[in-house]
Parts: sequence; structure tokens; C-alpha cells
Amino acid sequence: MKRWWEALRAKADMLFAGTNYLRRMIWLGCIAVAVPIVLSGTGYYHFAMSKLSHQFQEESRSSLDQLKERMENALTRIELESLQMSAGSMIRSALSKRDFASQYVQQTEIMDALLVQKNSDNLIEEIVFYERASNVVLSSSYGSASLENSPQKDVLRGVFSMKTQGSWVYTPGIGPDGSMTYVRLLPVMKIGAPQGALLIHVRIDALRKQLFNTGQNALQQSLLVMDADRTVMLHSSDNAAIGQAAERVPMLKWILNQDGASEYDLLTYDKGKLLVMYHKTALDRVYVITMPEEVLSGQLAWIRAFVALSVLLCLCLGVLLTYLASKVVYSPIDKLAKYGEKLRSVGESKTAGAKQNEIEFIYSCLSFLNEQAETLDRYVKSVQPNLRDQFLIKLLKSNGRFDRKAAEPYLQLYHIPQAGTYVAMIVKVDNLFKEKRFLPNEGAVIVFAVNNVMLELLERYPGLQGYIIDLDGKESAAIVHFAETENDPSEQKRLIGLFAEEVCASLKNYMSFTVSVGIGGGREGIGSLHESYREARLALQQRLLEEVDAVLFYDPESVAREKVFSFNYPKSLETLLIEALSRGELAEAEKLLLQFSRTIRTSDSYDTVMQCYHVLLSSVIQALEHEGYGAMDQLDSNLFEQLKLRQTSQEVQDWFIETLFPLYRHITEEFRANEVQHAVRRVCRHIEEHEGTPTLVECAELVRLSPSYLSRMFKKETSVSFIEYVMKFKLEKAKRLLAETDHSVMEIAGMVGYSERNLNRAFQKNFNHSPKQYRNSTRTGGQ
Repeated sequence: MKRWWEALRAKADMLFAGTNYLRRMIWLGCIAVAVPIVLSGTGYYHFAMSKLSHQFQEESRSSLDQLKERMENALTRIELESLQMSAGSMIRSALSKRDFASQYVQQTEIMDALLVQKNSDNLIEEIVFYERASNVVLSSSYGSASLENSPQKDVLRGVFSMKTQGSWVYTPGIGPDGSMTYVRLLPVMKIGAPQGALLIHVRIDALRKQLFNTGQNALQQSLLVMDADRTVMLHSSDNAAIGQAAERVPMLKWILNQDGASEYDLLTYDKGKLLVMYHKTALDRVYVITMPEEVLSGQLAWIRAFVALSVLLCLCLGVLLTYLASKVVYSPIDKLAKYGEKLRSVGESKTAGAKQNEIEFIYSCLSFLNEQAETLDRYVKSVQPNLRDQFLIKLLKSNGRFDRKAAEPYLQLYHIPQAGTYVAMIVKVDNLFKEKRFLPNEGAVIVFAVNNVMLELLERYPGLQGYIIDLDGKESAAIVHFAETENDPSEQKRLIGLFAEEVCASLKNYMSFTVSVGIGGGREGIGSLHESYREARLALQQRLLEEVDAVLFYDPESVAREKVFSFNYPKSLETLLIEALSRGELAEAEKLLLQFSRTIRTSDSYDTVMQCYHVLLSSVIQALEHEGYGAMDQLDSNLFEQLKLRQTSQEVQDWFIETLFPLYRHITEEFRANEVQHAVRRVCRHIEEHEGTPTLVECAELVRLSPSYLSRMFKKETSVSFIEYVMKFKLEKAKRLLAETDHSVMEIAGMVGYSERNLNRAFQKNFNHSPKQYRNSTRTGGQ
């Protein structure tokens, strides 16, 4: 990979060797503009294609649902009419009468009834009754005739070879487009050989008008219906396909091989690609809708033209803006190059024009800047606290253990007066964690810069003398000394306050640093300097308790003030904040955090406030652990140490909002992505434990999801619907009971939650035999 990159870079250098930096900028800018525009145009086109395909899928699903509902209603109505006529007294009394051919009055009554029934339904083309014993055919169209003289003798002779009591067949000779004929063998309650048949011919053209819409895709879409015996019952446009076996059509053969009840896919056939959607009903009929892919692609012609035009316009505009921007950006580079040429054009050291070598020229400038930076770094390291500063730091942190005899030689050596008033002042940079101009390990550089500013101000500030020292490379401290003659405390406080304000203003103006200054009380003699330093530290702690000014004086009255109320930790706010985080409402969590901060600051105690923040952090981590196992493993840093480094109220709040809250949301989103899979597995386990009795609503309450959402996720995860999964579980349980017990079919049906009739239907549909046949086959095979 590295060799390829180097080869590509060498090739680019060869191409741009004869051009200057301006031309390179223009070329690279044009490429940078062109690539995302072309990619975005291509992405938009594919997005439009995907959306249109999804729209077709939704429209197809809607069309299939309408077709299924209308078709099932029509077929069910015809089948019900056939059942009612077959069960009528006139039909039943005519069966098995060998002298029925001479019963003209009865024949007339039957034909009148057939004609009335035919006229009551506009879909019916003709109704035919055939009495097998007398060989008489009665028709609503041509009256009475013998079988040999009937136009439908071939159809009537073939119906008695059917395996079922009632079925739909295609009869091409009836009507302009043929007809769908529902044949019912008589009598209705099958006893022995069939004694007759009742045929209802349904006009296909009338059925098409009632079932199929004429929408905008009507000419491109094809809809068809397959019967349970896997033959095409109805086609929206192709009469030749009606009556065909599905096994002879590759697309229908693919559908029959699918296990799902409904599916959408893109198939490849001889003429191209075909979008197919099908739906299988409980009666094992299959409804199919198809559309060639080129029809769908043709609808995107305007999108392709629009995308191409948009890309072209954006590309032209981008190239123009790139050229103008490159000229503007190159202007200071050109001036710098000319200035460099002027400086270098001395004697024999005159170099080639920078116009042909801008990159090399800039590289040399950066090398020089790097050398200067290294020199500065060496200088910063060389000016670490010297012996005097180390001695002063020791005095500040002596904690009352000042040995005057031991310290006196050093005081004389460093010319530090023992008498007079000493005041300690600590300067700390605020929000250093957001400072992007320096690396995290360059805190010493920042303190060095602050020390220089303070030292310069102290040297030229009237009435003040003292020392500026570095406290461990993290903060700066000033030790201000007032002579014995300047013993007015109010004047001393005014002077040091002005000095502190000027330090803040100078650092803000020249270095863009916002600092806080803590000032301790004045102490007589160098031996009490540590007390002033401790008070300056306590003054800085007020930043965590309230919004204060940049300059903070130590107030002994506020420290000594006795609390007149007891403080309680705001547990309710903590609970509301964690609940908001769990819901992913970061804006609400921020509001609650601000309210939490205001509440705990009423304690007026630095230690109490800091402890409250640590307790809140601990509660958030515990809540995160409750969201899922392994939360602690994703906390890759010590959060308590990070919190401890924040010393102001604003820094603490920013840390919670910018670091902890996004981390909480990121981890919880990862946990919740796996909750759906766990919920589906739990529902499957619940169904198995309760023998298939739980309902969808009960399972939804178990996993705390809505029934509709659980149904969609269950189908997505298991590839079968909830009802199908429960039905298969019940059937498997019924099979096991049939094979292993002697319970009756009715008892087993009650055990699995079915009626005996529904159990028989389910076995016939899924296993092609009845429960009794299954029991006999298993026991016969076992013997």
C-alpha cells in the first residue's frame, strides 16, 4: 500500500512539475469540487431509484390486497350461491331419478330457479345442472338437453374426475374471453359416487372489469391469480395464460418454491428483469403482480436529466468559485514569495524565483519556524524554577513549619526582606481544557507566558514589589511585598486589586486567556506567608460555589459564618436527570444539570459541592451499568480524575454536557440496538414455555413493546409472522400428541387451542392429510 501511494505521489509530481502553486490549487480545487458533486448526483439518482422501487412495492402491495379482497369476495359469493342451490330441495329431489327426463314440470321449476339465480349476479354467464342417472342437462341459457346434445358435454364428462367436492376450472368456449367455472359435485354430503353436478360459469371479462383497476401503471403491470391446484385462474391481460400449470412458468415456479406468505423480489428472465410481488392466502390461492424493470427505469428519465443538469451547473459554479478563491488565497503567498526573493537576492546566494518553487520556499520557512520553536522549548526548560523560586515555593507550602534560623541565610542570600507585609496571589487560567492552540502537555509553556506578563506588569507597576513564581507548571503565583512604611491595609488591598485586574485584562487582550486571581490576606513577616497562600487558594474555591468576578479576595467573614440551615442532597433532581439521559433528551438533561448546580451551591461549601458532583457522576455510571452489561468496559478513562481537575462551576458543567452526556448516549444507543433481538428471543421462549397459548398483546406487554411494533420486529427477525409461528408450534405439538398418546382428535384439538374442524383444515393445508391419517401413518410405520 505504501509503495502504491509513493508511486501515485511521484506521478502527480511529474504532472505538476511544470506548473506553479496557483495552477495546482486551481486544478486540485476543481477536482475537489467535481468529485463530491458527481458522487452526490449519483447517490441522489440511486436514492430516487430506491424510493421509486419502494413506492412500487407499496402500490403493488395495496393492489394485491384490493385484488385479493375483491376476488375472494366474488369467489366466496359464487361458492355460497352454489352451495345454497345444491342444498335446495329441488336439486336434491332430482338426483338419482331415472325418470327425471320425463319430469318436465320439475325441470321447468329448476330451470326457472337457475335463471333467477343467474340474473341476480352480473358476473354469472350461465348455470348448468346435470343429473347423472337420467343423463339430463338443464341450462339457464338453452334449457333442457341430453348429455350427448349438450354444448358442454366435454366439460361435464371431465368434472367427475375431480378429487375435491368443489373446484374452479377454466372453460374457454363460454363468453368472449372464456369463463371461470365453479363445479360442485352432487349431493353436497358425498356418499358414494357423484350423482350429478352443478356448474356456474363466471364471465372472465366481467370479472376483470370488477377486479382490476385502470391506474397509471395498468398497461405495464400484470396481475394473475393461481388456484390451490397450482393453475392460473385469472390473468389481467393474457387469456392464453389462464388454465396453465404454474410449473410451466419460471416466474410462478419460483413463487411456489418460496416459503413465505408474501415477498417482493427482482427476477431475471429472457426479456430482461421483472419486479414481482406475490401474496398467498389461507385457502392456498396465490395473487401475483409483475412489472418490467425498464418501465420503472423509464420513469426516472426526468430524474437523470435533472441530476445531470444540476451536476453540470454546480460544477461550473464550483470551478468558477474555485478559480476566484484560489487567486485570493494565492495573493499572500505571492507577496511572501516576492519578499523572500528580495531578502535572499544578496551576492552569489541569489536563488531561483519562488514562482517556480513556492512549496520549497514555504518548506524552508516552516523549517526555520520549527528551529525557532525548538530553541524556545530549550529556553523554557532552561528557565525552570531557580533556587530562589524553589525557596519561595517551600515557604508557601510550609504549613506553619517555618524555621526562622534555618531560613535566615537564604533570605539574606536572595535579598528577601523579612519585615513588612506579604500578600500571596494565585493566577489560574480558566477553561484550559478547551484551549486548542496548545497541546495538553504544553501547560508549562502557558504558565511561562503568564509569568512573563505578570513579571513585566509588576516591574513597571508603581508601589508594588515582589516575585513571580511557577507552581509545578500548572499555575502562576505572585508574592507581593509592602514595606513597613506602607502599612495601610485598605491602600494595600486597592493596589493589589488594581494589579490583579490589569493582569487579567492584559492576558485577555494579548493572549486571549481568561484567568481567575485568588488573593489572600496580608501577613506581617515572611514567616506567615503560607497563611496568605492558603487563603488565596480558598478564595479560588469560590468559583465552584457561585458566579464571581475574575479577582477574588479572601473573605474571612464568609468562612466563619455559621450555617443557619441543613443541606440535603437533591436526589429528586438526580433521578430526573438520569431519566432524561435514558430517554436520550440531552437538552432536558442540561436544564436539570443547571438546576442541580444551583441547588448544591446553596450549601456554600466547596467540599460539599465537589462531593455532590462526584455522587452525581457515580449515579450516572450506575444507571449506565443498569442499561446493559459491560458499560464499565467502555469507559476508557478515569472520569473521577477528569472531574477533579475542573475547578469552576462552568468547567464542571461543560464537562458533564460535552463529555459525560454524549458518552452516556453513545453507550445506551449501542445497548438498545440489541434489545429487539433479545425481546424476540424472549417471546419465542415464552410461547414454548406456555404451550403456544400466549397472544400477541400478552407477549407485547411481556417485553414492553407495542403489539404492532413487536409483530413487525418478530417477522423481521424470524422471517415468519407471529400467528404463523404460533400455528406451527401448535401443529408440531398436535403431531407429537397424535404419535405418542391415545387421545382423540377432538381432545388434542382442545389441548392445542383449536376446534376439531380447524385442526383438520390446518393438517390438510400443511401436511396434505388429516390428523387421523397422520396417526395411522406414524403407528403403521412404527410397526
